[in-house]
Amino acid sequence: MKPIKLMFMDEMRFGLISNYRRSWSLIGKRTVIANQQEFINRYLYSAIDPITGDNFHLLGFNDVNAAITKKFLEALMEKYPEYHILLVWDNAPFHRKKEVHEMEGLTPTYLPSYSPELNPVERFYGKVRKSTANRLFQNIDI
Repeated sequence: MKPIKLMFMDEMRFGLISNYRRSWSLIGKRTVIANQQEFINRYLYSAIDPITGDNFHLLGFNDVNAAITKKFLEALMEKYPEYHILLVWDNAPFHRKKEVHEMEGLTPTYLPSYSPELNPVERFYGKVRKSTANRLFQNIDI
């Protein structure tokens, strides 16, 4: 019997549209932040073990759906073949598809609805968004 590895998983859309955060400016000066309205985006899939800090990410998907999620999970299980993975994620409709539940070596479980604060991946994504705030990017290529 394989040991169990607890992993939390989520997806994040990122793109070229501006991401604003508070910023400092000189007293009496108004902060000017450049604006970009490019509607090009990609998705980042991430899984994090909150106990050991192990993490796994795949970047660059154009969409989120059951087929892409299955590819991510297959890659995750390739990275940790010595473990049975207990995967905790949200109640997204494509997380409930049959092809995701029938994967050998993986047991999915769900967070309560509307509870992103229970998923450590959400805190990681908050740091990613913070690090890209108030910046413009020429393209979305990785």
